[in-house]
Amino acid sequence: MIGTIDAINYVKQYNGSYQHTSKKLKKPTAEEYNILAGIYRNIKLNKKVIYFYNKSLELREKSLGFMHKKTADSYANLANAYYEDSNFEKALSLHEKALSIRKELFGDKHRDTASSYSALAHIYFYNNVFSKALEFYQKALNIRVEVLGKEYPNTATSYHDLGHFYAESEEYTLACPLFEKALEIRKDLFKGSHPETANSYHNLAICQYYLEEYDKAYINIIEAIKIRELILDEEDKALIGAKKNLVEISRKIKKYKKLDYHGSFVDYFKKLVTLKV
Repeated sequence: MIGTIDAINYVKQYNGSYQHTSKKLKKPTAEEYNILAGIYRNIKLNKKVIYFYNKSLELREKSLGFMHKKTADSYANLANAYYEDSNFEKALSLHEKALSIRKELFGDKHRDTASSYSALAHIYFYNNVFSKALEFYQKALNIRVEVLGKEYPNTATSYHDLGHFYAESEEYTLACPLFEKALEIRKDLFKGSHPETANSYHNLAICQYYLEEYDKAYINIIEAIKIRELILDEEDKALIGAKKNLVEISRKIKKYKKLDYHGSFVDYFKKLVTLKV
């Protein structure tokens, strides 16, 4: 990675823990500022993430100008940092700038443009501007299907995002097919235990639960738990939540269908319902 060592040394100097005896480190490049932002993002120091992405943007605007791919990327990076810091108004403004650059450079059918639409959709959804959120989720999905193809991670993300939108709107008959498409893509791409595959299993199960398809919901929540048990700590909220949902689904099965499950499913179920969830 470009300038990683210099960037890490700059972090030490910035924090006052780097005692250099030779000449001063050169001022970081835009790429190195991005590395610094990533380092602080990993430890969730959002204010420093915002600071360093701002520095990167300043350099790129100065050296590359406004109408450049890397400048648009810097706007998007900074917007995401503000979003994670819950400053949605600032995030919206910056993502709109990134979108305007990307549409001017690449047109409306480009992966970067789709990323901007997706990011804006999240903000509109959070702010309850549902008509704009739906419009932008659909635009992102349509672009990704056309440009990237149906078997691509970002396409799966768009299917999942749109499914989540409909599920939150209690339109479960619309949400389920989208969750199913996201799941099939992720199963093919990621194969074994992957958090996004687990998320797809889990959200599909919840959707099927509300459609009273309890047998399908049971099978899919089991798959979500199997993956999460492999990759998450026992106390992880996502794993605990999935186990609680399993108990609720099993209660519905017992009440309405009184179905008997066989073999390993029985053993696995007995193990889970005895846990304190």
